[in-house]
Amino acid sequence: MPRYRRLSPDERRDQILRVARRLFTELPYAEVSTTAIAEEAGVRRGLLHYYFGTKRELFLEVVRELAADAAVQAPPPDVDLPLPEAADLCVARYLDTAETNATTWFAAVDAEGFGRDPELLRIVNRFRDLTVGHLLSVLGHPDPDATLRAVGRAYSGLAEAATRQWLQEGTLTRPQVHTLLTRSLLTMLTDIAPALRERPDPAVAGPGGG
Repeated sequence: MPRYRRLSPDERRDQILRVARRLFTELPYAEVSTTAIAEEAGVRRGLLHYYFGTKRELFLEVVRELAADAAVQAPPPDVDLPLPEAADLCVARYLDTAETNATTWFAAVDAEGFGRDPELLRIVNRFRDLTVGHLLSVLGHPDPDATLRAVGRAYSGLAEAATRQWLQEGTLTRPQVHTLLTRSLLTMLTDIAPALRERPDPAVAGPGGG
């Protein structure tokens, strides 16, 4: 066990959280124990439970921190950046984050070891919504309408699936995923979203209204 060092409560909590994030990133959720986290952090397991409660609650905190960090890493809006370059930058930042935190993120997305934990799903879905909102803002749509938000959420599903093909299945390389996501993003913004807005609402058009 590492030598014990007296820290403030906030410092100790952050230390435990850093160790937990590293272990959850390196190993599947089921293979990480609170005993192992406590040993790596150089504290007794009771102190870990004092700060975080159960292993589930600690994992949820790790996912919250991961989501917050990913949002911080997103590029800020830049009105002078051409759309293709902005899209390319957004995708590159997303892939950087995914590669660094792949195990933890897929455990969260899949709710591995949790069943369908509602709190975990809320965290993941909120992260998806925030990511889509920031992405659209960076790409020149700070106040997207319902159609564009829906297209953005659909794109987030594509991004997760493509990332899984790269990091889990090995059927695509990172450059291939980068090309797939960048071109798909540009197509959704410049072609698909406008085409969807042009289609009449079936409820308004009525039967046979095209």
